[in-house]
Amino acid sequence: MPLTSAAPLSRRLCLLLGLSSALLLPPAAHAQAPAADAALPFKAPAPVRIAYDVEGVIGSPYTGSAELVWAHDGKRYQSQLLIRKFGLTLQAWTSQGALGERGLEPDIFTSKRLGQSEINARFQRTTGRVVFSEGTPDAALQSGAQDQLSVFMQLASLLAGSSTSRPVADTGPAISLQAIGDRYAEQWSFKASKPEAVKLAGGSVQAVKFTHEPTAERKQRLELWYAASQQFLPVRIRITESNGDFLDLLRAVGPNP
Repeated sequence: MPLTSAAPLSRRLCLLLGLSSALLLPPAAHAQAPAADAALPFKAPAPVRIAYDVEGVIGSPYTGSAELVWAHDGKRYQSQLLIRKFGLTLQAWTSQGALGERGLEPDIFTSKRLGQSEINARFQRTTGRVVFSEGTPDAALQSGAQDQLSVFMQLASLLAGSSTSRPVADTGPAISLQAIGDRYAEQWSFKASKPEAVKLAGGSVQAVKFTHEPTAERKQRLELWYAASQQFLPVRIRITESNGDFLDLLRAVGPNP
């Protein structure tokens, strides 16, 4: 369901960036904070299936398709990203968990590649640990942690829920959080840009771009574009490796689905 205009997108972005430091605070710190900052504004998008056209390079030029599935009942969610070629699912990521006051709270993240066994990471909130299935040492679980798939919808939900009460700002502080993959736990930092045009099949949409730059831990760039006219859902996802290989997912619909 399209939203009303591009202007509120910038104002929502400004508030989101202004509150981004709250992502790093433990629960006790949130309880002591002023009421306005006690919880990040959050609005989960309605359940949806998003089709993408995929281009890139994985050793050699690559084309295929992808589907992002997002489902929830207001309390629990499940998200899945499927990368396909010639009718085969080459890669499947799945995230499941709860919807809390501050957004997505993953319980388990799974990864499955064609011809390989499924591997996972489990968020054990009672013990404050992340437990991996493939021999990776356990990691301490931080407040606000996301997995490498749930972060897509966490950013979308924060954008959709942010107030329009603050003025437009060109830049702001980075959004930092703990990111959990199937074999790693590390810190990710996303920097937002002003809205820019993303050309889809039926026309262009204005979208905010979030970029996570490579770090010493992982030489991978992640770029995500979110459009207000598409329920703040990701209209483009680009993952670039240190060797130049990349996958570029572009939503396979026009600006008014």
